[in-house]
Amino acid sequence: MKINVTTLGCPKNIVDSEYLAGQLVDKHVQFTDEAEAADVVIINTCAFILPAREEAIEAILEAVALKNSGSAKRIYVTGCLPQRYREELEKEIPEVDGFFSGKDFREIGREIGQLLNCETRNFPWQRLIQSPNHYAYLKISEGCDNRCLYCSIPLIKGNYQSKPLTDLVVEAERLVDHGVKELILVAQDTTYYGWDNKDRNALPRLIKSLTKIAQLKWIRILYTHPAHLTERFIKLFGEEEKLCRYIDMPIQHISDKVLKAMGRSITEKEIRKKIANLRAAEPEIGIRTTFMVGYPGETDEDFQLLKNFVAEVKFERLGVFKFLPEEGTKAALLNHQIENELMEARYLEIMETQYKISEERNRQFLDQVVTVLVDEKDETDNYFLGRTEWDSPQIDNLVHVRGDIQIGEFFRAKIERTDVYDLWAKKVD
Repeated sequence: MKINVTTLGCPKNIVDSEYLAGQLVDKHVQFTDEAEAADVVIINTCAFILPAREEAIEAILEAVALKNSGSAKRIYVTGCLPQRYREELEKEIPEVDGFFSGKDFREIGREIGQLLNCETRNFPWQRLIQSPNHYAYLKISEGCDNRCLYCSIPLIKGNYQSKPLTDLVVEAERLVDHGVKELILVAQDTTYYGWDNKDRNALPRLIKSLTKIAQLKWIRILYTHPAHLTERFIKLFGEEEKLCRYIDMPIQHISDKVLKAMGRSITEKEIRKKIANLRAAEPEIGIRTTFMVGYPGETDEDFQLLKNFVAEVKFERLGVFKFLPEEGTKAALLNHQIENELMEARYLEIMETQYKISEERNRQFLDQVVTVLVDEKDETDNYFLGRTEWDSPQIDNLVHVRGDIQIGEFFRAKIERTDVYDLWAKKVD
């Protein structure tokens, strides 16, 4: 029996799919990346924003078409979409054999296994890794206690629930035993880890525990909230060699008026202090952030503050999103919605500002020797594609490398050429 597991959305969904697929490992099962070749198609959906929901519906309908053509025999849908819209989906797309709205994907995997007559086993740590074998995501919590007015995640996922530290360390050890060299910590808000249990030092303790795993080389942090960055956590960047000099910290805006309207629980002054403390703790840290333009009520003055802030701080990595009024959120009901044309203009202005910054920052790498981890080979131009510690997979810059290289290995490379987003290098002894 051939099974295709399609994962839509963020790395947190990738982990869920890996848990699910891990329960279906059986001598009679073969996993395939091609839905067209599968007997069973399982789609793990995202419903965070309208484009994600549209992508999920399109993927489901494509699977239905395969089923109608006689290719796929069964379709199962999991994740955010049925967690929020299960009843509507069951009425509108009856061709799907099962919608699963549960949040324990190991249990969902076992349920699907029973439906398929697989010899499923209750292996709580078993994951079928979808990423390359040398890196994996470690999801440290479920849900979210932040109440940003534009975000639908709490409506879908519920309140924040930290996973037990000891369980995470055991899971990490098992991943490393199977060849993982880089662990990427993910959650709706990684810096809130432990706070739901009134333990504000849980994340530093978790990182300290992970650094003791001998064969683990890199630990990377995604999805941190600036309001929850503690001094103890920030100091780790100057103390722990295995902790990548990289942090993903969505700031969203810098105008105090807009931040308050968003429900972000932080001010411009506090954000500036957090950035200064990060760069003081580790001068070579790379800060990735995201901003939102066009939030209801954002004035020209608010936008100019944001643009000037981007030009001043010179973030190493930066993304921009245009506000989307999400169903069920308070922001969708706010007055003074911004016209799409103005949002697009503001989006392009920030991107143009960051374009010049990114080009300048990459140019500073020219003739430098850096450590690179190779993820894959680009057969079209015979280069290997890797990353520095300042780059997270799938979202950040690439290093194109020549030389005698093994995928999944760390090595030193001299940068020979740069552009706005990527580096070109040659392996050195």
